[in-house]
Amino acid sequence: MIAQNPARKPRSSGVRKKPGPRGGREVRNIGLMVEPLSGYGAKILDGISRYAQQKADWRIAYFDRERRELADLVRSWEGDGIICTVVDPRFHEAAVSRRLPIVNVAGLLDEMEVPSVLSDDRAIGRMAAEHFIEKGFSEFAYLSRRDGTNYSKDRGEGFRDRIAEAGGRLHAVTISATGGDDELLAKLPKLPRPLALLASLDRLGAMALEACWKAGIDVPGEVAVLGAGNHQQLCELSSPTLSSVEVDMTRRGYEAAALLDDLLAGKRRPKRPLRIPPAHVAERTSTDVFAFDDPDVVAALRFIRDHADRTIKVRDVVEATNLSRRSLEGRFNTLVGRTLHEEIWRAHFDLAQRLLSSSDLSLQEVAERSGFRSASALVNLFRQRLGMTPKEFRVSNRR
Repeated sequence: MIAQNPARKPRSSGVRKKPGPRGGREVRNIGLMVEPLSGYGAKILDGISRYAQQKADWRIAYFDRERRELADLVRSWEGDGIICTVVDPRFHEAAVSRRLPIVNVAGLLDEMEVPSVLSDDRAIGRMAAEHFIEKGFSEFAYLSRRDGTNYSKDRGEGFRDRIAEAGGRLHAVTISATGGDDELLAKLPKLPRPLALLASLDRLGAMALEACWKAGIDVPGEVAVLGAGNHQQLCELSSPTLSSVEVDMTRRGYEAAALLDDLLAGKRRPKRPLRIPPAHVAERTSTDVFAFDDPDVVAALRFIRDHADRTIKVRDVVEATNLSRRSLEGRFNTLVGRTLHEEIWRAHFDLAQRLLSSSDLSLQEVAERSGFRSASALVNLFRQRLGMTPKEFRVSNRR
């Protein structure tokens, strides 16, 4: 019997190392196993692509279920690292059995054996509640399925906590894992109105719109509906178009690639999932309403929102109503909790934040399109409110 050399390396399974384009560095073989995630996978892949374009030594291999069972693939593939959506227990078990770095980008199974980059679901719920509270609602509903998913539970808790802080009343609307219009048709007509309804996912938001139409409930006049995920095609094909919280899947993909890069460099794995905050509410017709019982205050709010892209003054807002300045300011302060001047600057600032997060416009162009007289005025307000410059804000929100 021939003794085996203990120093001999095991045979390779086919992944070959080769010098990279810079100084003979080895190529990093990165595997991508990203499920569609109801249409959000494309955004995650876009974020990964943006990061990978900076890495000349990365070689990407993309796998999907049409080629092999992913649980078997993740168990046997011999690359350097994997970014994946851990979507079922079998895949999870295969992933944790590997020694190579693996980063999970799905919120379905977020056990800490696999480093994860996920959405900050409680922050999504709070942002949705804030959107409705600013519109004057006092009755709220949270629509979810009885499927026990972590993201659905956390979004509901964030929504509930912010509503409790504002003194509103929350109604839970749950349907079965396979339920649809029939369950909603039995529940929605019994809820108080005007009602602000958050659906845990855009799919459920679209289902709520359909149920309201069948029940003869006006959207957004009687029920305002907000989804989460901002699946653009689904939201814009809904009738009426569906408002949604932009959960920033592109940034999730970018940060997942950055985390994998850190792990490949030998840095310690994080003790908790990295949570990506939501970017903004993409408002469409389904929440284009104000619930304040004062038509002049509503007219003032609508004028400010519709003209946030240009320089406006308090007198411009007053002229859009039938009240004197003193009367309008008194009513506005009582119902909204802010002065007209504060609301104007708030609208300019919110628009500037959205443009910085979602576009490549120059600072001067952002200032011009969000109602600021100059870029320096925009810089000053960002420093005052956030303690950072617009450029720093853009980097932190888009990485």
